Amino acid sequence: MPVIAAFFAYLLGCMLLSAALLPWLYPFFEAWIGASPDRSLYRFGMLLALLGLPFLLRALGLRGRDLLGFAPDAAGWKRALLKGLLGGILILSGLILLLLLFGARDISLRDQLDLLTILKWTLGGLASGLAVGLIEEFFFRGPMHSGARKTLGFWATALLTGTFYSMVHFMRPIAPEGTIDIAEAMHMLFGGMAQLADFAQHGDRFVALLIAGMFLSMVRERTGNILWAIGIHAGWVLIIKVSKKLTATQPDAALAWLVGGDGITGWLSTVWMAAIALIYWWWSDPQRRARG
Repeated sequence: MPVIAAFFAYLLGCMLLSAALLPWLYPFFEAWIGASPDRSLYRFGMLLALLGLPFLLRALGLRGRDLLGFAPDAAGWKRALLKGLLGGILILSGLILLLLLFGARDISLRDQLDLLTILKWTLGGLASGLAVGLIEEFFFRGPMHSGARKTLGFWATALLTGTFYSMVHFMRPIAPEGTIDIAEAMHMLFGGMAQLADFAQHGDRFVALLIAGMFLSMVRERTGNILWAIGIHAGWVLIIKVSKKLTATQPDAALAWLVGGDGITGWLSTVWMAAIALIYWWWSDPQRRARG
């Protein structure tokens, strides 16, 4: 628990520093990458967290290849990453198919598609997925997982890191309403976090992300490294990016309540991911596999 609390305080501090610096840095983010103020705040905060992470790990005494989540993999890192990527693609493709079957989403092609456009979406989603997967999985399923496992059992570790993982998605700031000054930047940050208080509106997404985080912890526990988790996470992001280009939410559908505000995560994804997690935990049980 102290390790997870230290990581949470550290990340919150990085976000606060990002908000304090945003009025001066935002013009550069807008000019270089065309990012909106809220995305600039979040991305710069995560960049600060990544740059300062070695100092946090040193302070917590978390060193070594295994503790960082990069234990040797018998299949090789490339194969582990690729298999994880394919697994993530299959998992999220199954969810998108269910959403289409239940009418919560529908095919929405505004423009005529060509191979080059699809390839552009796919490569863009893959690049984004690998970046997000590497940063988030290293942060949550790397040294944080290892540090928590020193004093906690697996299920307590998975629950706590999964809760933190879900909370961080609500730490992403809401879009600004006025001039970007320090007060507005802080409002963006804490306005995003305040969404957690409205469980009736955001609870479906929170629980879905919690289950997803626990599943990734299961993968980390069973494989001994984060390569599989990075690949799975990248596959999820890839499918989400592409599916949002090809499909659209149907808010008037009878089963629209199956998805949350982002049109993907919600109660259906909670049940889907829970089923995947249970099957994986049973299938990957070392004792079961040893019995043949």
